Amino acid sequence: SRSLLKLLEAKALIELSNQTKPPQGWPSSPARNLEIPPNLNPDQANVLQLFQNQREQKEWLLWGVTGSGKTEIYLRCCIPELEAGRSVLMLTPEIGLIPQLLERCQRRFGNAVVPYHSALSEGERLATWRYCRSGSPCVVVGTRSAIFLPLPKLGLIVLDEEHDSSYKQEAPMPCYHTRDVARLRQQQEGCGILLGSATPCLETWLACQKPNNSIGLLHLPQRIAARPLPPVRVVDMRQELADGNRQLLSRPLLERLSGLAKRKQQAVVLVPRRGYSTFLSCRSCGQAVTCPHCDVSLTVHRNSDGHSWLRCHWCDHRDEIATNCGQCGSTAFKPFGAGTQKVLEQLELELEGIRLLRFDRDSTRGRDGHKQLLERFAAGEADVLVGTQMLAKGMDLPKVTLAAVLAADGLLHRPDLRAAEQSLQLLLQLAGRAGRGEQPGEVLVQTYDPDHRVIQHLIAGSYAEFLEEEAAVRRIARLAPYSRACLLRFAGPQASLTASAAATLLNHVANQLREADWLAIGPAPAPRARVAGLSRWQLLLQGPPASPIPLPSEQILRRLLPKGVHLAIDPDPMEL
Repeated sequence: SRSLLKLLEAKALIELSNQTKPPQGWPSSPARNLEIPPNLNPDQANVLQLFQNQREQKEWLLWGVTGSGKTEIYLRCCIPELEAGRSVLMLTPEIGLIPQLLERCQRRFGNAVVPYHSALSEGERLATWRYCRSGSPCVVVGTRSAIFLPLPKLGLIVLDEEHDSSYKQEAPMPCYHTRDVARLRQQQEGCGILLGSATPCLETWLACQKPNNSIGLLHLPQRIAARPLPPVRVVDMRQELADGNRQLLSRPLLERLSGLAKRKQQAVVLVPRRGYSTFLSCRSCGQAVTCPHCDVSLTVHRNSDGHSWLRCHWCDHRDEIATNCGQCGSTAFKPFGAGTQKVLEQLELELEGIRLLRFDRDSTRGRDGHKQLLERFAAGEADVLVGTQMLAKGMDLPKVTLAAVLAADGLLHRPDLRAAEQSLQLLLQLAGRAGRGEQPGEVLVQTYDPDHRVIQHLIAGSYAEFLEEEAAVRRIARLAPYSRACLLRFAGPQASLTASAAATLLNHVANQLREADWLAIGPAPAPRARVAGLSRWQLLLQGPPASPIPLPSEQILRRLLPKGVHLAIDPDPMEL
């Protein structure tokens, strides 16, 4: 402890000195044998030339299909910045994507690469912060928090997978989108912005269509070496049920998974939920077991010994499975739905000898958890990687020839403005994990709604057509981005107190909203009306696109709130 060290120092037994530990990932010795950049294909060469020649264009969208070589373009764009003594911020939406991107950058630039993300220790983040502040040219590979690093000579900001909702900070305050902060830094420092994605968000795509060319478009329409995009096969689970298959796994999926080991191939299987089962229900009265602190059902988890317990994914409340229903006293409990753990169990039962790994938040805890698990899979320790949405985000696994989606309906029918857009983005990104190596790939989607427009666009690979269709729907309904929204979230100990606080605040700003032509919807209970014992209400404000939000300062708003009621202001929310 510090007190013991001070005591030893006072007795002149030891000597203390301050030293800065290099951030994790920095080579301890000068880098040697740096990677020689590969030759660019014609599409990559054209894109890079356009980016470098039109320096007056400060923001670009690099729209490239999965496996088209977007990362190589990022690396090439870093070279002139480093040579000019400027730094580059290269951001990715998830910690799980950091190891792969960090390794590629270090092979190319050696000691000039530094990481920054929440998995680093406080000392390592501080060391990175100090190094960046020194002004030495570097490439920072980080998550959204890295956007605030002090870089006196910032030349370029790269947002890989720019469509990903993880770039939005929703809690705690302040709520911000990394893309918006990047544009503020661009205005202040004159740096460039490069947005990259195979499935750009609707707002970015629309900005590329504007006559003033606020965002330039760079297009990579083909994969490296002209590898074909994997075909999509849809399994109609209604037909599986009619044929007598009541299992979670369809027969076509089991058939394709059974021969993976012999063919020396691998597969990834997307499951929307982690845990064992989505909820536990009494078969006598139909009552689902819910969290005592939140308005959500408890998820069933199970360990390798077969012991099951209940867990809330919102407040982390945990409980043992009771022997009797608290509503009717029955012992007829049954878990419903399927999470990653249950899918693993079913695969082990159906396919003898198959080697499996699980990739979700529970299995990747701890330092370098994502990196270690992906390294094991890439080394051939498993035939199938079963995971949640983390699977679909930018991973390069050359041996994967099959990408499968279970229970796609849970993604399609969410009550949210961006449900269709985000579902198609996720499915197309997952499809892009297959066939990135020498062997061709295939995508298999299990659904009870094969005629859904998202599924049809996935089969056709027509993301641009989907964006046009989605834009028309939003324009008619005057929804974002054809209007601007701001969500006020209230949380308090009692529903009546929280609702009253929301109504009081609305009365205070009603005239200001009316004068600015803004509409207030609510207050109303939040979709999850109680979390961690707090009652949650929300007030949705909607007004003209690109207009300032007509609210007084946060300090004034907080004075209107009674003690114990908290307010979060979320401009341009990702979820309503």
